Amino acid sequence: MKKSLLLLIAFSLMVMGTQVQAAGQDIRLVVDISGSMNRTDPNNLRIPTANMLADLLPDGSEAGVWTFAREVNMLVKHGLVNDAWRDQVQEEAEKINSVGLYTHIDHAIETVTWDADWDVDKDRHLILLSDGLVDLSQADTQEERSRENQASRDHLLRERLPQLVDAGYTLHTLALSDEADQDLMATLAQRSGGLHAIAYEADDLMPLLLQILNRVVDSEQVPLEGNEFSIDPLINEFTALVFHQPDAEMVLHSPSGESYTRESDQSNLNWHGNARYTLVTVKEPEAGDWQIETPAHPDNRITVVSDLKLHTSSFPATVYRGFPDKEQTLKAWFTEEGQRIDRREFLRLLDAQMQHHQDDLLLTEKNMPFAEDNLDFRASLTDFDELGEQQVTVLVDGHTFQRQVTHSFNVQDVVAANLQLPENGGTPKIVLRAQHPQLDPDQVDFQVTANGEAQPIDYRGDGEWQVDLANLEPGREYLLEVEAEGKLKGERLNLVLPSMRLEEGSVRALDRQPEEPQETEESQQTPPDFVPNIAPQVIPSPVLPTPSASQTEEASEEEQQPAQSEEESDPPVDDETADEEGLFEMDFSPIKSWDDPRMLWVYVALGLANILLFTLAFILYRRFIRRRKERHDAQVHDDEDTPEIDDLEFDLDDELDPGK
Repeated sequence: MKKSLLLLIAFSLMVMGTQVQAAGQDIRLVVDISGSMNRTDPNNLRIPTANMLADLLPDGSEAGVWTFAREVNMLVKHGLVNDAWRDQVQEEAEKINSVGLYTHIDHAIETVTWDADWDVDKDRHLILLSDGLVDLSQADTQEERSRENQASRDHLLRERLPQLVDAGYTLHTLALSDEADQDLMATLAQRSGGLHAIAYEADDLMPLLLQILNRVVDSEQVPLEGNEFSIDPLINEFTALVFHQPDAEMVLHSPSGESYTRESDQSNLNWHGNARYTLVTVKEPEAGDWQIETPAHPDNRITVVSDLKLHTSSFPATVYRGFPDKEQTLKAWFTEEGQRIDRREFLRLLDAQMQHHQDDLLLTEKNMPFAEDNLDFRASLTDFDELGEQQVTVLVDGHTFQRQVTHSFNVQDVVAANLQLPENGGTPKIVLRAQHPQLDPDQVDFQVTANGEAQPIDYRGDGEWQVDLANLEPGREYLLEVEAEGKLKGERLNLVLPSMRLEEGSVRALDRQPEEPQETEESQQTPPDFVPNIAPQVIPSPVLPTPSASQTEEASEEEQQPAQSEEESDPPVDDETADEEGLFEMDFSPIKSWDDPRMLWVYVALGLANILLFTLAFILYRRFIRRRKERHDAQVHDDEDTPEIDDLEFDLDDELDPGK
C-alpha cells in the first residue's frame, strides 16, 4: 500500500512537471549560411545574435538552433534552456559561416518543425533569419530553375504554412537586407501572427531580434532615461542589457556610489556578453538610482523580477493601415505574488501612460485612465499612418516604483503594391499582394492606371495579382496608381496605395526612394522576358513573384545564363534610318556570349589581321633572303682570309642553306 502511494505521488509529480514544461515557451532559431551572407553580414553578427538569444531566454523554456543552405544542420539540439544549454550555444555558434550552397527555405522549415502534427500545449515560435530568395534548383536552364524555385515557394505558402498555423506555430522573419523575398518573408509572419522585420544593415540584426523577443518572452521593465534607472525595494532582481561599441567597457554605478565592472568580484552580480553587448544580472539589488557608464543606445533595457508585476493585454504583431477595425486597445493591470490586485485605493494612486513610437520618434502619447469597474487601465491607438516596425509601451508610475511593458509590431497596408523590373531589363510588372489574412480575393476590385490609362490585371491565386506593363510605349515616363475597393470582414474597404513612378532608366516609389542594390554573383538574375523601352539600369522591387535562381555559389561563369546584350535592348528603329544610326552608334559593351551578333566582326577582324601578318612576314622573309645572297656574293670575291665580323651571324645559315 505504501509502495503504491509512493508511485502515485511520483506519477503526479511527473505529470505536474510535464504540465509546467508544456506551459513554457518553445523558440527555434533558423539561420541562413548561404554564400551571399559574406556580403550582407560581413562581420558575421549572426554569431552574437545567436548568443544573445540564448542569454535572454528564460530558464525552463525550450529552444534549439539550426543552420541551413541547401541542407539543414542542427547546430544546438532542441532542449531545455539552462546554463549547460547556453554554454553549448556559445561553443557551437562559432561554427556559423557563409559557405553554404543555395537557399532551401521550405526544407529548413520542414526540418525544424518536425513535431507540427503533435498535440503540444505550448507556444511554439520559429525565428527565420535569411537574406535570400528561394533558391534550390540545379536545373540546366534559367526557365527550369525558375519553375522549380517557384514550385517550392508556392508549396511553402500554400501547403506548409497553413499546416503550421493549424499546429499553433508562430513564424517570425528577420530579413537581412532588402534584397530578400520580402513578400514571402512578410507573408510567413503575418499569416501566422508573427513579426516581420528588415535589417537594412547588419548592425540592426541584434536590436531587431530583441523586438521579436519582446513578443516571444514576457519581460517586465523599468524605464531607462538616458543611462539612469530606478530600482525600488519590491524588485528582487534586475538584468541590464547594454549595447555598445566593440570591446568597450561597461561600468555599473550603484546608488551608494559603488562601481562595478566585469572584473568585479561580487557574488550577487553575473556578467555575460561579448564585444557588442553586455548583460549583467544583479540579485537583491540596492534600492535607489542606478547608472550605466557607456554611450546611450536606444535598445538598452532593464528587465526586472518582482512580486509586484505589471501585465498588459496582447497587441497584434501586424496592424493594417486603413482597415476599418484599425483601433487597437491596450489594458494594463497588476498582480502581487501571482494574485491580481483589486485594491482600488492603491490603483487610483497610479499614473499610467501609453507611448507609441517608431525608433526614436514619439508618434503618440496619451494617458490610460483607471477603469473602476474592471480594475485596470486602458487606452486605444487609432492612428497608424506610418509603415514599418514600431513599438507601443505601457508605462506605470507608482511614485515609489515604476514599471513598463513594450510590444513590438509592424504596420502594413491591407494590400501591398510593388513595382518589379528585372535588373537586366525585363517586362515591368506591378505585383499586388493581399497582406491581410482575411481579405477575400472575390471581395475586392483593383484599378491600376499608368498615366490615367487602365491596365489589365491578372489574378494568379493565393492572394496575388499581377499587372503586366509590357504595352507601355518606349521613352515615356509613367505615373502608376493603384486603388482598391471592396469589403473586408463585412466592412467597406477603400484603399489608395502610394503612387509609383516608372522612368526611363530608373524605377522609384514617390513616398520612398529605395537604395540601389549592389550586384553580387549570388544575387544576379536572368529575367524571364524583356521589354526594350526601359533601360537596364534600374532599381528592382524587393518583392518578386518568382524567386531568383542564383546558381553562382556552385556554378562557374560558363554555366550562367548569358546576359542580353545592349544591341538586343535597343528600341526598334525604322529601316530607312537603321543604316545611318549604325554608322554613328557603336556598341562597346563587353561580349558575354559566343552567340553575340558582334562576334561576326570579331572573326572578320581576326581574318584580316592574320592576312596582314602573313603578308608582312613574307615581305620580311624576301628581304632577308636577298640580303643574305648579296653578302654571299661579296664573300666569294673577297680576297681576305678572315670574314667580316658583321657576317658571322649568317655563317650558320650559310651552312644550312641547301642551295649553297
